[in-house]
Amino acid sequence: MSSDDFIVDPLRDLEVHGHAKALRSSLGWENSERVDPLDLESVNEIWTVRGKKPFRFEVVSDAELPDDSGLTTYDGTCIVVKIPRRIRHKAFMGDGYARYTIAHELGHAVLHIDQLLKGATLPRRRVGNATPAWIPKFKSAEHQAMVFGGAFLINDATARVLSSADEVSVQAGVSLIAARIYFEQVQEELARPVVAARVQKIADEVQEILSSNPVPPQTSYLNEVCSCCGQQKLFPVGHKFMCQACDTVYDRFQDGDEVQ
Repeated sequence: MSSDDFIVDPLRDLEVHGHAKALRSSLGWENSERVDPLDLESVNEIWTVRGKKPFRFEVVSDAELPDDSGLTTYDGTCIVVKIPRRIRHKAFMGDGYARYTIAHELGHAVLHIDQLLKGATLPRRRVGNATPAWIPKFKSAEHQAMVFGGAFLINDATARVLSSADEVSVQAGVSLIAARIYFEQVQEELARPVVAARVQKIADEVQEILSSNPVPPQTSYLNEVCSCCGQQKLFPVGHKFMCQACDTVYDRFQDGDEVQ
């Protein structure tokens, strides 16, 4: 069967990033400044989230994939990433979209092995893949593959000293979209310690108020227990939630992030 997108096991962007770096490391490319995805032509086994699997990178005629820039399948014996000859030629010339397309399909091979083993085919449409609104990003095969593609091609140490997504795109040879996704993620990571300090400060202030004016338990606690202390003492604090018993502040699961 085929589709523009699939629901898959939930993964945060940071987890996808880690899996991409794990594959780079397994291939011996962890320190490469500029990965050449066409080197996959000589690779016959890759690391996946389900362990090492037989792999084949196959260049096919443009006529075989007229509407797709890439396709990932399982042929019964190994994972197969197919790209049409036009994409191979562009990747050879250094085209960012073509290079990223190959890395994107590699993301499906690494992350979505369960779906592939069940017969799914995961294409990259020439006109762009449509994701239904009811599939959240952290459960979208396409979103995960997009994050993976950039993380696989981009050298973290080099990219973190660059000042814009445009610079990342040029340095790593990826599409501007891929560079923007990566750059935004890096900026978010750099901001997390500051945000965490602010949240903790607010939590401390709230707790001080609560100590003198407790939340009425019979009406204000959520109908779920705290995963840290096990008590049913969770209540909303702005867009987050706090446990009155142990002072833990939570994010919800709406964006795929786990409890902080």
